[in-house]
Amino acid sequence: MKRIFTYLPLLLASLLPSSCTMVDHVIPDPEPTVYVSGFDVSNLGYEGKYWKNGASVILPKAASSISIEPLSIAVSGNDVHVVGFEGNAQFQTIGRYWKNGVVTQLDGVPGILNEVVTSGNDVYIAGVSYAPDSSSTSATYWKNGKSVKLDNAVHGGADAIAVSNNDVYIGGYTFTYLPGARTIATYWKNGAAIPLGDGSKFTSVNSIAVAGNDVHAVGYVVDDSTSSYVGRYWKNGVETPLTGGEKSSNFHVRVSGSDVYISGNDEISPGRYRAKYWKNGIPTILNDAGASSTDIRGLYVVKNDVYVTGVSLYPVGWVAKYWKNGVPVNLSNGTTSAHPTSIFVLQQ
Repeated sequence: MKRIFTYLPLLLASLLPSSCTMVDHVIPDPEPTVYVSGFDVSNLGYEGKYWKNGASVILPKAASSISIEPLSIAVSGNDVHVVGFEGNAQFQTIGRYWKNGVVTQLDGVPGILNEVVTSGNDVYIAGVSYAPDSSSTSATYWKNGKSVKLDNAVHGGADAIAVSNNDVYIGGYTFTYLPGARTIATYWKNGAAIPLGDGSKFTSVNSIAVAGNDVHAVGYVVDDSTSSYVGRYWKNGVETPLTGGEKSSNFHVRVSGSDVYISGNDEISPGRYRAKYWKNGIPTILNDAGASSTDIRGLYVVKNDVYVTGVSLYPVGWVAKYWKNGVPVNLSNGTTSAHPTSIFVLQQ
């Protein structure tokens, strides 16, 4: 029997075509599905939508609404979750959550919903809620539609959310009147506030990510002398320099393995921006030939692939797009004023 098994590999090799190799039988990974939330601007207001691999899906709005601004999208299994807000003729904002295109009501009086994430079967949303008498706002998050109280949240805002090992992290700001009216960059862990600013300047957290025991937050501080937004990155509460983060804003942070990615807008002249992201603190400029300005809105990382979404101004108008590893993919052609707001990539 031993002699038979010794020659069996040779027999099998002789039966295979000479041109056939194991490489020929490797099945490539399926292409991921790219979701981008956003809206179109017209004389009728803002039309909320999202793109799935470039094909647009319109989100319904109430009869009283004149605009919809979706701000975040997340996908779990076959469910597409989108959050944002509607505006009406009375200049009121009403937080909205769409699940598979159907408006789903949340607890309390949501004013603006900024980010949605999923963890297992749970859906978490960060945003701002109104007091019942509309006398104040509060930084708030919702778990499966139920609002959760945050410390020091009155007049604050929750812009970002991350869930890790059943711990819920919220990024945003609190508010202080002393020594002057200021916002304080803050994150909350399971409802307890952890300040990152000292109240001497306007500061805020735009995005938060958690990997192991490390909490990564990005945001800005306002330079009082110039009123410019200056980028800030905190790791475990310690501020870390972000090279080229001067006059930058609208940050997002993602962690993949041991690598930290941050995207943002880099102001090159008053009112003009260019697309940029940092990997472990090293900046990369995204190609945007022919555009006079680019506004970055979202970041997602899958394995070693980096996706960044934004909108660029060309002579034909505003063009919504995303980049995959620096290669741009247009979502619109400039005939409509389309604006993306976030990106989610589903690996099949």
